[in-house]
Amino acid sequence: MKELMIRNLPELPFDMSEALNQLRVNLGFCGDQVKAVMVTSSVPNEGKSFVAMQLWKQMAEVGTPTLLIDCDLRNSELRSKYGISSTEKLIGSAHYLAGRAELEDVLYQTNVPNGYILPVASAIANPTILLEGERFAKMVETCRKMFGYILIDTPPIGSVADALNIATHCDGTVLVVRSGSTPRKMVDNSVQLLKRTETPLLGIVLNRADMNSKSNLYYHRYYRSGYYYNHQGYGYGYGQQAKKNNKVK
Repeated sequence: MKELMIRNLPELPFDMSEALNQLRVNLGFCGDQVKAVMVTSSVPNEGKSFVAMQLWKQMAEVGTPTLLIDCDLRNSELRSKYGISSTEKLIGSAHYLAGRAELEDVLYQTNVPNGYILPVASAIANPTILLEGERFAKMVETCRKMFGYILIDTPPIGSVADALNIATHCDGTVLVVRSGSTPRKMVDNSVQLLKRTETPLLGIVLNRADMNSKSNLYYHRYYRSGYYYNHQGYGYGYGQQAKKNNKVK
């Protein structure tokens, strides 16, 4: 298998790492049938790619072979922010979906033990046809047999329809919400759109939460979240009620 180096993957402070670790554990409570998980948001700049990358790293480091599929073909943050490089010419998901490469040509082992990536090599202006094709479904199903978990980073739901197409091939979705920024109606709309795909909403990550803010009292009540963490502008919430229902909240 080809190798890929991730150069910009900083170590997180303990408390932030532990918050993400709690998310990983709670996802495990969803059951063995949940293997392919979509990570998305309502609008850009909510932190979905950060959560996807760090959750992928956590899963891999505990010994679970985990694949991160970059499906933000229009504007990949994983490619631009994390210093992804290879000694060979980088080819990615668009090459496979267009029939220009086989799956083994676009899967990369990384410098994170047990961590594998299917990257985006270059931006695609209109990837809808590629995501709706048979090769996408085949890609996900084949990867299910190869890895313990698959995390799929997608474009925001409110920007383009890509994420909704991808959701139909996943076992569930994690929705990232930027606290104090994303309008409540937009979050509600994203939840309703996901319901139409009949793909379970496994949970919501409340990102960049200032728990001293009155606006976050709404999120606390709305999502019934019992655990929050705030460090250098990032925050995460997970609900106690959700654990009882085998879901992350």
